[in-house]
Amino acid sequence: MFLFFFALLYVVFQYANSKRYFKAKEQEIAGMEQKIDTLQSQLKQQQSSSAQESGLAARGFTLKTNTDAREYFENQNMDVDSLARKIETKIISQNKAGEDNPLVPYAGMAGIMKINRIQILNNRWVLAEFTDGTYWGEAIISYFLDENNQLQFDTLDGVLYPKTKPGAK
Repeated sequence: MFLFFFALLYVVFQYANSKRYFKAKEQEIAGMEQKIDTLQSQLKQQQSSSAQESGLAARGFTLKTNTDAREYFENQNMDVDSLARKIETKIISQNKAGEDNPLVPYAGMAGIMKINRIQILNNRWVLAEFTDGTYWGEAIISYFLDENNQLQFDTLDGVLYPKTKPGAK
């Protein structure tokens, strides 16, 4: 009788232990599947943006591939990649809640005009894409560093398209 109870207790213990083990492994698998999904979506985004950049890069219209523009900043002992991040941050940070971005040459008609994306062309110009949700366009913005190394922007020109960009949400 004692052996029967011991065997029953051992079986119950093994069942509870394996149940807990399998539950932990299922949670680990679910977490890894979620990580895989996240990494796959990031990879798709990177491939999409690199395809866009490679299209411009093939024509030489990026700061990354324009050796003359890079040398201009390097001759002034400036880190080009750091400056590019600073330019992008400064332009995008001018998107404010409740008001149009001051670098967009058009007032929002169906909402607030915000800059979505930029491409730094060389050591003087930036191409910016903007939208208010219905109307969208592009602007060419010049930039320069003043004597205090502060960025200054001036919108040179822009184009506004009459309806929502295809594929935009």
